[in-house]
Amino acid sequence: MAATEAANQFWQQFKEEQSKIEDLLNESYSLPKSDLSQHFDTILQRINTMEKKITEALDYIPSYDERQFSLQLKSLGDRLEKTKAELTPKAKFSFKSRKKKSSVLKATLTEKEPETDNKEDLLSDATVLLKDESNTILRLDQKTIEKKSIDVLLSNLKNCIVILEDPNITISAVHIKDVQDCVILCGKIDGSVLIYDIKHSLLVVGCHQLRIHDANEVDILMHVTSRPIIEDSTGVTSGKYTIQTDDINYFDQIEDFNWLKKQASPNWTVMSNDRERELNQALKTNMMLTDLPHLLPNKS
Repeated sequence: MAATEAANQFWQQFKEEQSKIEDLLNESYSLPKSDLSQHFDTILQRINTMEKKITEALDYIPSYDERQFSLQLKSLGDRLEKTKAELTPKAKFSFKSRKKKSSVLKATLTEKEPETDNKEDLLSDATVLLKDESNTILRLDQKTIEKKSIDVLLSNLKNCIVILEDPNITISAVHIKDVQDCVILCGKIDGSVLIYDIKHSLLVVGCHQLRIHDANEVDILMHVTSRPIIEDSTGVTSGKYTIQTDDINYFDQIEDFNWLKKQASPNWTVMSNDRERELNQALKTNMMLTDLPHLLPNKS
């Protein structure tokens, strides 16, 4: 199929799915409250699936169209959050409860695995959801994951350590949304990593494609085999993550969609050698699990 034909077909599919998601959002107001949680998770899953499809189609859709698709999905995501806040206000953290939580990780962390006996934790047979946690170590649970290849969705996490690396589990994609003061150890991901709204955190990842929206004060050790993309982001620092592969690493060639000038974007920088060595040494010695406050980026 020619690139133009493929791009047109993708546009039609995108518009159809966008319309279905809008219909689901409108339907929210007629559902009983007991059904809303699963309903909203279904909508979120469909939005994230479309994000993944956009990433997979980057080879043939024009950059302008890709940006418009991303903006429209972001608008759907914002509308979903607004609808959730309106219809299920109790599920939203209050400012009072947030103030009680320290911005630095507590000395003693609890450790949790996804409770996969709850249907909400598996949005589909191949998607694992880790959400709404703080001051916690989160790991994948081999015993409850039957699929050989899974997607992972991280949502609404604060002061957490997330460990996705597991030699017995293959992760095809990771979606990250609303994360603050966290260390996320992805390891090697077969496909893409898509991020919306991440603040003052550390990410370690090897993947084919990396797209980041709304990031602030984020350090990333990465091995990326295509140029990473940031948008509406500031304070992103990238360092080299070494994995066993002959593929080129584009960790130092980030494209900023908000910066069209020839000069280097001020929204990201290459990590200093000292900081890169510090983080890689922490990975080797498992310091990531014991020294989170020290390893997080310095706040400006």
